[in-house]
Amino acid sequence: MTSRTIALLTACALSIGTVAGCANAAQPYTIESERAAHPNMANAIAAMQAALADMERAPDNFGGNKHAAIVDLQRAIQSAKRALYYRLQMDDAALMRLH
Repeated sequence: MTSRTIALLTACALSIGTVAGCANAAQPYTIESERAAHPNMANAIAAMQAALADMERAPDNFGGNKHAAIVDLQRAIQSAKRALYYRLQMDDAALMRLH
C-alpha cells in the first residue's frame, strides 16, 4: 500500500468519525423528538392513560379488583414512559408529570 493510499484511507476514517460524532452531538433528544421518533409508543401511552381515566370513572369496585387493575395500569404507564424517554435520563418524578 502506498503512503498516498494510507493517507487517503486515514483521512476518510477520520472524516467518518468526525461526521458521525457531529451528527450525534447536533441532535439533542427532547420529549417531542422521542415522541415523533416513536409514535407507536407515544400512542400506546396515550391509550393507557385514556383507559386509566375510564377505569377510575367506573362506578363499581369489582370486588376490589378495580384498585389492583388501576395500580397495575399506572405502573405500566410509568414503565412505558421510562422506555420511551430513556435517552433523556429523567427520574420517575419527572416522568410522572408528563402527560
